[in-house]
This record gives sequence, C-alpha cells and structure tokens, in this order.
Amino acid sequence: MKVLFLENVVHVAKKGEIKEVKVGYAQNMLFPKKLAVELTDQAEKQMKNKIKKDENHRIELIEGRHSIAEKLNHKKISFKLKADSSWKVFWWIWEKDVIREIKKQFKLDLTKKHIDLPGGHIKKIWESEVFIKLWKDAMAKVFITIESE
Repeated sequence: MKVLFLENVVHVAKKGEIKEVKVGYAQNMLFPKKLAVELTDQAEKQMKNKIKKDENHRIELIEGRHSIAEKLNHKKISFKLKADSSWKVFWWIWEKDVIREIKKQFKLDLTKKHIDLPGGHIKKIWESEVFIKLWKDAMAKVFITIESE
C-alpha cells in the first residue's frame, strides 16, 4: 500500500515522502497516529501545497531578518549620562536600555538574546560596538556612544 507521510517517522520516511508499506503497518500504526494517509491525488496535492507554503514562509522570515539587519547595520545610538573626571559614568548601559532606544528610534522589537554587549554592560564614556544577532546568518553592528552631560 502506498502512503503519504504527514510526519517524520524514524528509520521509515520523512515528512512529505511517498513510500510503499505493508497494509497492517499502515492501518495499525501510521493511520491511527496520523503519521501518514493513504496516497490519493488530493492528499498528494495538499501536501505539495503545504510544503510550498512552508518554504515561502521560511523565505519571508529570512528576508525579514536580513532587512532588519541592514536597517540597523552601522547605525549610531547615543546616551547622555553623568560621569566623573575619570570618564566613568554613574549609571551603566544594559541590554534593556539599548532595546528601548532601538525601539524608540527604529520601531523594532528586540529581546535581550538579540543584544551582545561587551562585558554585559557599558560603563565608560566611549563609543562601543554592539552586535545585534537576529539569527546565525543575520547580524548587525551598532555603535553605542555615551556622552557626558
């Protein structure tokens, strides 16, 4: 009996594959657990449409991450803080401060996992490079400048 696999089945088939299996295995194992359906033209067409839709969604997500990275890359964000004579500030810049400023300037929602601050925080008047990691293939470098009030 030919079946169309709806899910990955270890050592048998991957999602979307069409395989010949024994009738008992299909009726007792695959069909009740909704791991596969009997191969029909309609089922095959639905699976191809679903796979195509999933691929298009994945491509949109990748393009979205890359467009955000391009929008942020090499931008400057500045903070004004009180500092002493040795250029140390009385308040530190944390991930949440960078996230808040990016949201205000660029209208983007990020989380702490996206921000890679050197040393966990910035505590001197200086320009620091901060990496925004959206995904393993989409990253932006932002310059954080701290100025004295």
